[in-house]
Amino acid sequence: MNNLYLGDDPVVICHGLLSAAVLEQGPKGEAETIVEHEPVRFKDVKELSLSYRKILRIDNLWEFTSLTKLQLDNNIIERIENIFYMPNLKWLDLSFNRIEKIENLNQLIHLEDLSLYSNKISVLENLDKQQKLQVLSIGNNCIDRLENVLYLRTLGALGSLGLAGNPVAEHPEYKSYIGAFLPHLTYLDYRLVQDEWRQQGLKKHSYEIEEMDLLEHRDEFEKEKQKQQQEQEERYREAFVEGLSEGQLFDEMFDGDKDGDHLYHMQGAEELRETLKTQVVPICKQIFDVGIEKEQQRAEELSQLIRCLKEGRDSDQEKAVGRMDEFLTDKETLLGDIAAAIEMAEVAGVNDETEAAIDTAIQAYRDRCQSLWSQLMGSEVVLNDGLEEVIQEFGRNLTDMVSSMLEATQALFAQVRDLEAGYTEQVTELALHVLEKVIRNDEDVDMPPETTELFTDKEVVMSLVTGSHDFHLQVLDGREDRMTSRVKTWLQNTIANLLQEEEKRNRDRVIEINHFLDKQREELDEFEIPRVPEMELDIAP
Repeated sequence: MNNLYLGDDPVVICHGLLSAAVLEQGPKGEAETIVEHEPVRFKDVKELSLSYRKILRIDNLWEFTSLTKLQLDNNIIERIENIFYMPNLKWLDLSFNRIEKIENLNQLIHLEDLSLYSNKISVLENLDKQQKLQVLSIGNNCIDRLENVLYLRTLGALGSLGLAGNPVAEHPEYKSYIGAFLPHLTYLDYRLVQDEWRQQGLKKHSYEIEEMDLLEHRDEFEKEKQKQQQEQEERYREAFVEGLSEGQLFDEMFDGDKDGDHLYHMQGAEELRETLKTQVVPICKQIFDVGIEKEQQRAEELSQLIRCLKEGRDSDQEKAVGRMDEFLTDKETLLGDIAAAIEMAEVAGVNDETEAAIDTAIQAYRDRCQSLWSQLMGSEVVLNDGLEEVIQEFGRNLTDMVSSMLEATQALFAQVRDLEAGYTEQVTELALHVLEKVIRNDEDVDMPPETTELFTDKEVVMSLVTGSHDFHLQVLDGREDRMTSRVKTWLQNTIANLLQEEEKRNRDRVIEINHFLDKQREELDEFEIPRVPEMELDIAP
């Protein structure tokens, strides 16, 4: 039964509520005290429980991008929403709420366990993207159609299904039907699916299942084919050569050529166009091949850079961890020296000598903290300078690759323009020849009347030729300019993003170092330092 929370006001998910929830599920004891004084970093939280909070609406969770487990059970939530920014979520509990529809889960592609138990859901739907879903608990809802269970056949990883408490569970064929139509299902309502159920269902619905299997296999084949095609098209776009692998560019030159449509009616024009096509298409294929080859080279260069950056960062991190371990070992001794000096002062009495011993011990600890800070910051400066130089060198190499690609493709585009210019000359000669025939009223002129009428005026005919030629060049120039612009933009963005990423890493690392050392220095505040009382001077009246 859903929790109604009668008499209680709904709760809004706010920063304070989230901070409290994170701290509640955090470590206990001394670690808890440390955590309470640390800023709550929502983006690092892996699991979050917001059960029994009287929450009405899912909201303000956008910072929890690393969540793998989220509990929102036993609230008064009416709609699934605002969780698309949790791409790593594997476990989601929305049981005991007031949800009426399964929706807005498309981004949760890694979801493995979903509980919607005890809500108001009537239809199984909108789970197409949850191909990793293994457990679905949706009992105690309003699902009443047995055929609706067929929707779950699309979830190949589903091994456990809970439907008890729905009207559909009262159907006499409930177990046998589900066992037959969901062949991958192992558990139904937390009980092992019996072979007997499955065989009963298969016996009764064998024809339907065979037909369904056939259709699903065909759909799966088409989806895989479409996926491969999309991946191929995406690769072509990344290489900046989409639409150049075959005759697409040539077709684009002529498909929108309105002036050329009239010229195409001339006897002999079709042969000229086909000849041009046999010349242009192979050159387009060369442009395509150059783009693919250069994209592979860029990808390899980028992959090497990523490995180099990772190795540098990992090596520095390993050194930093070693230095911090050494510090923590020394810290125990140094804090012990401070405690011993204070104890000596308490036993022997506070005087200049015992106070000096305390100050010396404290200064030794501060010097060790400063030494570690200098080591870590110095190492970070060297690392940052080195990585930025590596990125700059990568940028120079990448610039050379891009320049090489553009030089090669520009030369090939120039060849296409030369071929088009030769084609235009031939079309001009043919057009003038046809013009003469039309003026002489030769009977062998076979063109539509509207086109024939245009060929009575030389200026009009030359205007058609010029317009067709200009359109072809516009298409060619436009395609080359788009390639040039996009590849240059990609180059600039790639280098800029790498530098920004390193700048952010460096900034975060500096903050982390300072924060760590500040915490170490603050431990001195836990000591009560005894001091020699200051002498009060008697001032004569």
